[in-house]
Amino acid sequence: MQVLLLGAGTVTSRLNMQLAEQGHSVIAQIAAFTPQHIDLFDFRALVVVSPESSVSPESLVKAAERGKLIFVIAGVGDGMASWANGVGVPSIAYPPSDVDINKLYEEMRRADAGNLAADDQYRRAVLGSDMSARIQSGMAVRKIAITSPKGGTGKTTVAVNLAVALALSGITTYLVDADGNAGALQYHMRMERVNTTMIGLLRREIAKANKGVMGDVASGAAYLNAFTPLENLPTLRVLPGLITDDLGDEVLQQEARVAEVIQGLYEAGVAAGGVVIMDVGINPAHVVHRAALKAAEGIAIVIKPEIPDLAETRRWIARMINSLASVVGKGSAHEFVGSRVKLCYNQVVGDGFKAAHKMLQQALSEDKIELALIPNGIIPIVDPRLAAQAVNSDRREDILIWRYKKEKLEELGPFADSLLGFASHFVPAVREGASRIGLLPNAPKKRGWFGKG
Repeated sequence: MQVLLLGAGTVTSRLNMQLAEQGHSVIAQIAAFTPQHIDLFDFRALVVVSPESSVSPESLVKAAERGKLIFVIAGVGDGMASWANGVGVPSIAYPPSDVDINKLYEEMRRADAGNLAADDQYRRAVLGSDMSARIQSGMAVRKIAITSPKGGTGKTTVAVNLAVALALSGITTYLVDADGNAGALQYHMRMERVNTTMIGLLRREIAKANKGVMGDVASGAAYLNAFTPLENLPTLRVLPGLITDDLGDEVLQQEARVAEVIQGLYEAGVAAGGVVIMDVGINPAHVVHRAALKAAEGIAIVIKPEIPDLAETRRWIARMINSLASVVGKGSAHEFVGSRVKLCYNQVVGDGFKAAHKMLQQALSEDKIELALIPNGIIPIVDPRLAAQAVNSDRREDILIWRYKKEKLEELGPFADSLLGFASHFVPAVREGASRIGLLPNAPKKRGWFGKG
């Protein structure tokens, strides 16, 4: 492991010599660390000898956001020790004994082997050590909002199955219920116990008044700890929804703070090397929905190829563009929507969606909205019997994509293929991961939606 060693005293000098004996490479030893050093040195881990170095928690947070591992050596009463304990960073006492030093090296070995978390272990065992690098290569859209202009389109079903597909493929996935009208994600996921909910997190974070440095540092860990991991799928963590009918809840009146929390959830998941999927409600004017859509890198609009859905989609896109245009101008508004929106037709029978899509494009053109929207996702209708079982079963493994992976039901092959095709518009590496674990159906390559190869 490439290590940046922070300190300029006897303990630091001792570590500098010993790290090489442990198979690590100290690329530099410096006494003071700032965020600018993140780009100056190519390193994977920071070892901080607190009494012998100058470094702020804010700088360490910046390093953590860039995926760097952090290890702290600090004495009792040292603020850095308190910070490390608060956010879950491995730490040992200063001055360290031989036992403490060995503990540090063991933690570093575990981190290097990918065993500090179950999802890392799963990813390496199933997919190989290169998957994390592929996901974080910049070729992925990692902040995804899934919405719909009306109810009944299967939006949440798409969100759930998309998250499970990514997680089964070895990609750490954070699934968030951001439906302001009391979403039902916890029921789809068969969750009996949760760490907290969206409304619980909002209340907790907004209640923090005048947060200092320690509060800001701890918030990233707090966001990740809000998610509930699934025992039988360690690469998937879930944050259930508002679970409140009180849309006048005080916390929902503080739009700026709500936006900070939503942004924090996105950023925490990405900083941890994952993909964040937010299941957003149908009302883009709701404070939670607006924040989730605004901060997303990719927005999936799920509709059925039916006249009511097309009409609502037309109005939804027009409202979004007009709202943005009043702030950033019409051209920038078109660019924002065009670069982020992916259209997903759900419950498709045959190729009937083609006529529906042409109608939508014509309607947008009549509204002077020139967007090159294409059907990025074409999800076929699923046997109602299987669909009902996926919703009503008490087993998570009956979620459609999960069941296909386990049982290879012929009826679900086209569904799995189409869903993974849609996922690859956001995270290209998903098809590679899915192929490695046998999640992709063995079917010939499909022709394009206009019949072209």
